[in-house]
Amino acid sequence: MGKLLTIEDDVLLRETLTEILEVYGHEVIQAGDGEEGVEMFSKTSPDLVICDINMPKMDGFEVLAKLKTLVDASEFPPFIFLTAKTEQKYIKHGLDLGAADFVSKPYSAPELLKLIDRWLKK
Repeated sequence: MGKLLTIEDDVLLRETLTEILEVYGHEVIQAGDGEEGVEMFSKTSPDLVICDINMPKMDGFEVLAKLKTLVDASEFPPFIFLTAKTEQKYIKHGLDLGAADFVSKPYSAPELLKLIDRWLKK
């Protein structure tokens, strides 16, 4: 299992996601917005990041761009957007920035866990 950073401004969604991930055996670090997410990333060196796009202070695209400047590309963990923004232009922009994957809200917990496992094994 891995150390996962979740960046989500909706408290209920963040806590639900955390519960699912912890039941599955992951260590979860939570951040309530993009700025806090960048700070927690620097402090914790997660194995994988799960991030919303629409957030106050700093959106998910800005978070990803900022995080990419903090570590060497070879050490950058998989970054997964968990979002309701699934139009092609958002997906393309996220992938161009370096996101590993996109998961649509609402999501299926088994599918999300399977995706996380796949990225952690790479």
